[in-house]
Amino acid sequence: MLVLLCYLVLYLHGMPTMTSLAQKATNMYVFGDSIVDYGRKTQHETGMKAGYRPYGTECIWTTVPFQFTNGQTFPEIIASSLNLSSPISFDEFNYASATASGNGVNYASASAGILPETGSALGRNYCMEQQIGFFRETVEKHLRPNFPTTNMLSEYLSSAIFLINIGTSDYIHNYLQPKNYNSSHRYNGKDFAELLTKKLGKHLEDLYNLGARKIIIFQIGPLGCFPYIINKLKPESRCDEDVNKLVSIFNDKLDATLKELSQKLVGSTFVIARTFDLMKSMIEYPFNFGFKEARWPCCKTEENGTGLCQNKFHVATPTEWANLKPDPVARQRSIQREFLCVDLPPTGAETGKPKGAVCEDRKLYIVWDEIHLTEAAYKGIANHCLVSSDGISYPSYGLPYLMGISG
Repeated sequence: MLVLLCYLVLYLHGMPTMTSLAQKATNMYVFGDSIVDYGRKTQHETGMKAGYRPYGTECIWTTVPFQFTNGQTFPEIIASSLNLSSPISFDEFNYASATASGNGVNYASASAGILPETGSALGRNYCMEQQIGFFRETVEKHLRPNFPTTNMLSEYLSSAIFLINIGTSDYIHNYLQPKNYNSSHRYNGKDFAELLTKKLGKHLEDLYNLGARKIIIFQIGPLGCFPYIINKLKPESRCDEDVNKLVSIFNDKLDATLKELSQKLVGSTFVIARTFDLMKSMIEYPFNFGFKEARWPCCKTEENGTGLCQNKFHVATPTEWANLKPDPVARQRSIQREFLCVDLPPTGAETGKPKGAVCEDRKLYIVWDEIHLTEAAYKGIANHCLVSSDGISYPSYGLPYLMGISG
């Protein structure tokens, strides 16, 4: 039996008063990697880049192909549930008018990590330190001029939610690639996790000094169960548990780091979204969560080491056209979903390795490409871990509770 799958752990510096609970979150600022990255990136010279279909294919009028899934990601899902505007990409923010400072900003960068060298073999990205530097620039150039006093700016920032998903790339695009990086030669698993959490702790202090007070951090998921790792390491079991153990060391140290910071930084609220066990349960027992396929990605993936969906169109030959069997039902569902934006229930469509460029029913799949999850999986995780306060989270704090805590 699955009893406690995912829960929030809140570390507060002091308990909020009833008066402080009246204050609502104003905006969301996002930091991290491709799991929370979306929006056009004008300065990225990296192979870890979306921006083409089938990314963002669920509803072409409301999603763009720059997020690394078929629809929405965590920031969009959570912002929507809290009636907040979705944060805009930092690159798009730079080109927007000064009035755009009324929106939150997403600084996340695909293949980025806590360490500056992470993902560098794929090209340029914005590491965590750079992302915080961009936030500092946002505060000084865009936010401060719009607030008459420093106290008003501090109140605004203390009521905002800071969402962070970082660390995955430090393993996938660093430690687990000994041919491209020397980290696995220099550190054992425990020392590497210690290195990451110490650096991340310093970055979180920097965010706090810039005004952040409500910070949500996701655990790293069970990477050893993801197709990217399975296809490379070919474990004998369903998951590569050695990789999962490496990740678990980091998650445990992250817990200790946030507890220490909460005791040190006055007015801070740190939240760990403990998603590792939930995601592992989803992958091992997909039917318990309404899914059918957890081994194969929904899209056909590239063979260039990125694990992303294929970026090419196939022109059918006359023979292929002659053998193509028309499927009016599937065509109608595709039009309803992609152009009319109808949220259709899942069907009994065939699962397994997709025969075409993308699987027929995305709601039945947990994994989108080799590294990222489908919108349906992200929504399930967000509902279990962050949005609801129905006893699934522990303590029974949903995100609406966090919104009311004053920094």
